[in-house]
This record gives sequence, C-alpha cells and structure tokens, in this order.
Amino acid sequence: MTYLVERLVELRRHVDHLHALRPQVTGRRALERDLSLHNDALFSLLMVAQLVIDIAGELSARRGDRFEDYTDAVRSLSRDTRFPPELVTELERLPGFRNVVIHEYVALDLDRVVEALGRLEPIEQFLEIVRRIEGEGT
Repeated sequence: MTYLVERLVELRRHVDHLHALRPQVTGRRALERDLSLHNDALFSLLMVAQLVIDIAGELSARRGDRFEDYTDAVRSLSRDTRFPPELVTELERLPGFRNVVIHEYVALDLDRVVEALGRLEPIEQFLEIVRRIEGEGT
C-alpha cells in the first residue's frame, strides 16, 4: 500500500468510528461524565485532523509545492481544482483544532468537540475526492 492509501484507510476507520460514537455524545456533559468516551472521541478527532494534514501535505509534495506549517499544507489543497474552495476553508480549521487538542487538552472547550463530531461531512467529501485522485493515479 502507498503512503496515501494507508492514510486514507486509517482516516476512513476514524471517521466511521466517530459516526458510531456520535449518538453517545449527547453534549458536553456526556464527555465530562465518561472519561473513556471523552478520550475515544478526542483521539479519533485528533487522528482525523492529523491524517487530513498528512494527506494534504503529501498531495502538495506531489505537486512540488512547499508549505510552512500545517495550515499551509491544508490551504495548498486550493491549488487543485478538484477541491472546492468552501471545502478547503472548512478543512483549514483542522490544524488549529489539532493544536488545541494537543496543547490545551485540560482547558479544551468540550462544546467544540461536540460540534466537531457533528461536522464530519467535509471530511467525508475530502475522503471521496482523495480516493478518486488516488484511483486516477495522479
């Protein structure tokens, strides 16, 4: 399996897992009460963010583009017309979310976690586009 395919498989696993978790996360209180659910949701959200960053960086590198940071890696998707501008705008939030989860986990606003669990459609769209790109061999 190629680097990109491996990451797509892993991204699919975590997105599917988050869809399965979503009904259990009725709000921030559910995450506050259940440490396992809290950790499970946060870890998969963190992995989703990192995997999107990794895939965006790989696609950027394939085009010969350089980027300065994770946000630039995701923003570089806008250079590929297969990624709609509104999707890139949505995905640009992921590096910041990733950083908050990693660096401010104690003070993390759990309402943002609940919101993120309800906003998986852009990730689904990203997955489909990248799957098609990889299928084209581009």
